[in-house]
Amino acid sequence: MQVTKQELENRTVAVQVEVEPEQVNRTFEKVYRQLSKYVEVPGFRPGKAPIGLLRQALREDYVRERVLEQIIRDTMNSALQEAQVEPYGAPPRLDIQQLEEGKPMLYSLQVPLEPSVELGEYRGLKVTRYTPVVTDEDVTNEIESRRRQASRFERVDREAQTGDVVFVTIVPQIEGEPNPLSTRRNLVHLTEEMQEHPLGKVILGMKAGETKEETVEFPPNDPDAELRGKTVRLQVTVHSVSEMKLPTDEELLKQMQVESMDALRERIRQSLTEELSHYARTASDASMKKAVLESAKVQISPIILEARAHNSLTNLEENLRRRGYTLEDYARTYGMTEEQFESYWFRRTTDNLLYGLILKAIREREGITLTDEERQQVMEQYNLSEEDAAESEEAEELMEDRLVEKTLQFLWDVAEVTEEEFRIQSQREQTDNEE
Repeated sequence: MQVTKQELENRTVAVQVEVEPEQVNRTFEKVYRQLSKYVEVPGFRPGKAPIGLLRQALREDYVRERVLEQIIRDTMNSALQEAQVEPYGAPPRLDIQQLEEGKPMLYSLQVPLEPSVELGEYRGLKVTRYTPVVTDEDVTNEIESRRRQASRFERVDREAQTGDVVFVTIVPQIEGEPNPLSTRRNLVHLTEEMQEHPLGKVILGMKAGETKEETVEFPPNDPDAELRGKTVRLQVTVHSVSEMKLPTDEELLKQMQVESMDALRERIRQSLTEELSHYARTASDASMKKAVLESAKVQISPIILEARAHNSLTNLEENLRRRGYTLEDYARTYGMTEEQFESYWFRRTTDNLLYGLILKAIREREGITLTDEERQQVMEQYNLSEEDAAESEEAEELMEDRLVEKTLQFLWDVAEVTEEEFRIQSQREQTDNEE
């Protein structure tokens, strides 16, 4: 076996392997003999047929696949040892160049090596710490939102207006199709957004008992997959119109089990502050993460990045499947196509991996470790024994998480921090940025 090695960029090594024809032939013969036990060749007992007849009886691609598996199993580790390289973080990428009887087998391995981190100046990073601020107006808006959620609807004998809920029967027929589609029976809430939809425009102004026919263009992202992006002749019949009745202060207090409006305002303020605090921390963490990623250069094999992103996405898909969802469904909640989401997920996974590598390099340079007291605190918090802490992968991950927290606290302590208020509008902007 001949082995050559070539250094590639981004901490990747190419190992070229040539396996002698004699070993290739022996492996082909061995595989044919193994498979002959399960193949009936007229005139011969199982396992006794000549190789020539076995070649005719067995599919070539199946035999070749078994030979490939055997030779890789027999030679790959030896080739890596001879090249003095050890894969890090992901299996080598295999490329088969030649595999035929009577000829040397040629294959190459692209081997990911341990990433390298070149730290820049990480002391004095310019970061922003966000502080949640809830205003009186925020509290009032939230109370009115809760009031609308607690509203009831009463039927009215008038034309449908903004805010009404209308019970309709819809018979759609796609332009150019001979027959209408199945009848839809829907409750349509005439929000301002719905009034911009073709169906909302048809319903607005109709009364109970009225029927209207109109041809409209459905948007390409419409929730109704059958009508999405189509020109449709709609027959719409209104059965009832109901208007929103907002609860009075007394009714709202009773429903929310609060004694006074002042008490309700205080409860709402606390709730909003807790929610906003979460988003403020997320925004602060994002500021630090961006600064850390910009402070260092990481050389890492794309093989590792692709493997991590693939495994992460596979785990996500499996979790979604168990809950009855698809990746396409999940991507839609982000306002993305499945392809766009996969690209986003790759970038996100890559950033998280690089971030972790840089933080690890910083803590090693600064000598940041857990004290005995801190380790004990983690063990007590998660009810771990000394044996768990020494042997459990979960315990190791918990200790690692605590080390990350300690490293980040160090970076905040030595950073150049700008304080900034974080408001309800900031929350919406932060959510948009995350998506």
